[in-house]
Amino acid sequence: MKQTIEKLNKEKSTQWPDFFNTINVELAILEENLVVKLPAKSKLLKEIVSYIFLSGGKRFRPAISLLMAKATGGVKDKHVTLSEITELIHTASLIHDDIIDSAKLRRGNETINSLWNDKISVIAGYFLFGQASVKLGELENTEIVKIYAHVLSDLCNGEIEQYSLLFNPNITLEKYIEKSTSKTASLFAACCKSSAILNNQDPKIIKHCNDYGMSLGIAFQIVDDILDFTSSANEIGKDACSDLKNGIITAPTLFALNSTDERAKQIRILIENRFNNDEKDFDKAIRLVFELGGCEKAKQLAINHIDNAKENISFVKNPELKSHLLSIAEMVIKKMRI
Repeated sequence: MKQTIEKLNKEKSTQWPDFFNTINVELAILEENLVVKLPAKSKLLKEIVSYIFLSGGKRFRPAISLLMAKATGGVKDKHVTLSEITELIHTASLIHDDIIDSAKLRRGNETINSLWNDKISVIAGYFLFGQASVKLGELENTEIVKIYAHVLSDLCNGEIEQYSLLFNPNITLEKYIEKSTSKTASLFAACCKSSAILNNQDPKIIKHCNDYGMSLGIAFQIVDDILDFTSSANEIGKDACSDLKNGIITAPTLFALNSTDERAKQIRILIENRFNNDEKDFDKAIRLVFELGGCEKAKQLAINHIDNAKENISFVKNPELKSHLLSIAEMVIKKMRI
């Protein structure tokens, strides 16, 4: 088990060469806590939890949280706990997303629901949410408890909102951003803001940290939605273009729908008819999204949010830490393949 954890950390050092050494000790503790120390009493639950956290994952949100802690006064034990809470909530939400989407792959590995079943997967997700709640209590900070309570509420609201808008070509950009905030950016903002709170920073700094995380999270979701169109199944670890096939209207499709080109009406009709369960209609919709520049326009929207994130870390005095936080923002943009 120790060798496996060391292997995971070595992979992260390759993925994040410029700032891994700054937080490698804290990330190693986080990894051990997730893989070894979660108190799963059932043998089956232990097996599932080990599978989940040994299947990889960049621990992107914990890394942001820990770097923000260093940038606002230093990392304490409670900051490591905070990063663990963040990853537990994120992972639990992914498990439940896979159940809702009937997904077979996650990060190139079989999902929990495909290996076991939906019922066990729901319980595994509840267990991780429960462990996050226990650890929230350990922070002994009511303000952070409230912040993460709102995150959990946002996750549910975002998922319900997404379900209610399936195959609806009338979704607005504002509604898309609102949904992306609930499903993704809310947790980014929470971990950044809470890191500053644990360091007793003044309200202005705390707001800058929150806004950095929020803008970064929105951009992260937009880029993820672009990759759904531009990457292969092997690259993204799940079926390509699965969002549109499932009726989820993301930024690239949204921009194509709002084009003044007559072909936008064709996309609208194809979506409203749910592609008539015809692969040719689905392929046509994808082709039209590309032809109408949906991905390029979505990319610019993501860049705008990344620029906003960068503006919010002007308060960081340490040049190395500021550089790392800027690098994280750039990493999000570099994921795009257009």
